[in-house]
Amino acid sequence: MKRAQAWLLLGLYRLLSLALSPLWLILLLVRLAQSKEDPRRLGERLGWPSRRRPAGPLLWFHAASVGELNSLLPVLRALGQGAGAPVLLVTTVTRTSAALAGRVLPPAAIHQYVPIDHWLALLPFRCYWRPCLGVLAEAELWPELVQAMPHLHLINARMSQRSYLRHRRLPVYAGWLLARVEVCLAQSQADAERFRRLGARDVRALGSTKLDADPPPVNSVYLEMVQQVFAGRSVLLLASSHAGEERQWLEAWAENQLTQRPFGLLLAPRHPQRAQEVLAQARQLGLSAALWSDLAGGGLAPNPDVLVADVIGEMGTWISAAAVVVMGGSFYPQGRALGGQNPLEPVALGRPVLCGPDMANFSDLLEPLLAAGCLQQCADVAATLAAALPLLVQPLPQGHGEGLRLRGPSQLLASLLLKRCRLSSAANEMPMI
Repeated sequence: MKRAQAWLLLGLYRLLSLALSPLWLILLLVRLAQSKEDPRRLGERLGWPSRRRPAGPLLWFHAASVGELNSLLPVLRALGQGAGAPVLLVTTVTRTSAALAGRVLPPAAIHQYVPIDHWLALLPFRCYWRPCLGVLAEAELWPELVQAMPHLHLINARMSQRSYLRHRRLPVYAGWLLARVEVCLAQSQADAERFRRLGARDVRALGSTKLDADPPPVNSVYLEMVQQVFAGRSVLLLASSHAGEERQWLEAWAENQLTQRPFGLLLAPRHPQRAQEVLAQARQLGLSAALWSDLAGGGLAPNPDVLVADVIGEMGTWISAAAVVVMGGSFYPQGRALGGQNPLEPVALGRPVLCGPDMANFSDLLEPLLAAGCLQQCADVAATLAAALPLLVQPLPQGHGEGLRLRGPSQLLASLLLKRCRLSSAANEMPMI
């Protein structure tokens, strides 16, 4: 794209953002009222830092939510080792990911909420932090965010066919954003080819750092409590579910009268703040249901049909308590194509994993996982439940193997980013304003 055309598009976007500034503030207040923003850290969303910047070159990583943050952890750990390591700044959007960041980030990494995509918010942010290199996980392409990240690298980049066709309708806009990307490291050859067609430079199919993530930790105390709650029943876990999916599964559970069999249903919504809504849905269908936090804080209730997980960071515990794991985001909830959630965590813990038809986000993993017998893909909720029932009747023994571990590119990527960060720092370049 010609430089003059790029500046024209940026100027138009900034004029529009300036005109719509009141709407940005109203949106923040609405999100605050919905508990989607942290009132103690709202200033970060407007570009004002809440942490001191250490001296030295700084690498800025952005991950929209929990899945992207988890995918960055192997790279962040590799970068944080040894003397002379760069400062690591990690930004996210959601409260869930911020809470998780406080628990899982390396000690030297700094977490901040990403500013809203407005130049008056990102200007003080980038002038304060002065990053030498920007890294976006997957494809969180917002105009001002892309402009703010110097020497931008996309990692774990994915582009579904549906997203590709949508970008093709606005080729000038897609080309403008991707022109800022210096290196695009795609998850698969198919993703890489779609990025090339949209105009990205230096595109490579490097794979996904999700493959290098450690299995999620298991809280043995909580695990024993979950087992006591279900009183020896075989548990089906619906992991990282989205709005609409829980109702699909609750209705199927009730219609098949599975409460009369020695089975339990454990629901772990991707956004735990929705737990009360899910609890109400279960009770409306005549199922006895309980929240995990109520049981953990006030004693164990006798044998609920459904347990709703309402805390973050315990996915390893929920997986370990289950005989079979069903991946959320894969059943077109409310008619939406969400692309599925990460199946590698239950696979790494040795649990049989089922999913629905929509796993576009992990298309590169489907073939090896299906071939290894670690994953079974089904057409809909009814077919998935039918496939799960034999596994519930005869579950694998607890502690069954360590699961399948695939190898990803985290060490190679960390070396590449460290080298490029040092080169950028030596050039003493400032991010474009």
